[in-house]
Formats: sequence, structure tokens, C-alpha cells
Amino acid sequence: MLVDLHCHTRPRSACSALEPLELAHLAAERGLDGICLTEHDRSWAPDELEALRAAAPIAVFHAVELTTDLGHILAFGLPSAAFSASAREVAAVAEQCGALLYLAHPARDGLLRVTRETVEYFVSVESVNGSDSRLQNIAAAGLAKGFRLPGIGGSDAHTADEVGRAATRFAGRLTSDADLLEALRSGAYEALLLG
Repeated sequence: MLVDLHCHTRPRSACSALEPLELAHLAAERGLDGICLTEHDRSWAPDELEALRAAAPIAVFHAVELTTDLGHILAFGLPSAAFSASAREVAAVAEQCGALLYLAHPARDGLLRVTRETVEYFVSVESVNGSDSRLQNIAAAGLAKGFRLPGIGGSDAHTADEVGRAATRFAGRLTSDADLLEALRSGAYEALLLG
């Protein structure tokens, strides 16, 4: 199953030009089996998310991209009450509730803010980002080798032509956010650049 683990839609992510259902249809047309909505510092309301899932032609998952003092973090399974600009605070809650944190596009700005102390906040990094350069992805993939879990892949889509550039391949079928979290915990997945 191919899932794009990094997608943004409007109006929740002000930087995106994509409507949620448009994103789902484009992803399906490009061969993806699922998308994960990772809005910037905002969570989807459960009823709106269920309505989107019912209308979408592929699986729709939900996480968040948090803006923190260590850069952007893709957080899976984190309750919205735990959203914070402090990576330390986010990591403490993630550990308590079993959420998983991945450092997003870690080589993008050339300033990796992770130290020996803060590396423990993350299970891994986004090792393939469809909006990053080849060299940035090579650096991120190299960085992923030092973490507990493999790196993940996502397009970081904000526009129609960015959809489906990268994804994460899972062996089994995922149908819920709980399935996604369990599959990520297993480490049985692969980040892919799709084009």
C-alpha cells in the first residue's frame, strides 16, 4: 500500500492551494492508495474528517506537522491538546501517549538542530520529501540510518503538481489512523521517491 505521509490542504494550511477532496482524487489518479493530512499546527475535526473519508476514493489518514524550536515535526497519534512549539514538550506527551515523531525535511535548510540530547525526541526522520532536492533527500536518508525506525516518505504537497512525488510503501492494508500508527511502529515500510 502506497501512502503519501505528508500532505497539506486549505484552509487548514494557509500555504496550500489544494482542496482536500481534490488532493484525494489526484493522489488516486497517480497510483497512491492513501494520503495523510498533515496540516500545519492544526487538527481536523473528527466529523469533518469522517465526511472526507466517506467521499474520498482512497484511504485518508490524519497527523499534524508541528512548527517547533527544532524545526518541523510530523506527529502521528498525537492529541491536539499536546500541540506545542516546544519539541521537548511534544516529545514528553508523545512518549506518554504512544505517538510517533519524525523530523520533517531535516536537510532542507542545512541547519540540523538535533543534538545528542534532542535526537531522542524522534523515532526517525522524513528521509524522502517530494519537495526537496536530490541532495537533500540523500542527506536525509543518510541521517535516517541513525534512528530507531526507518525514514518515511511524503510529497509535502501544497499544489496539484506536487501530489504523489513521494510516498511510503507498507506491506499490509491500512484502514485507520490506528492501523497507520501500528504499521509505523513495526518499521516494516519503505520511503520512495515516485517522480
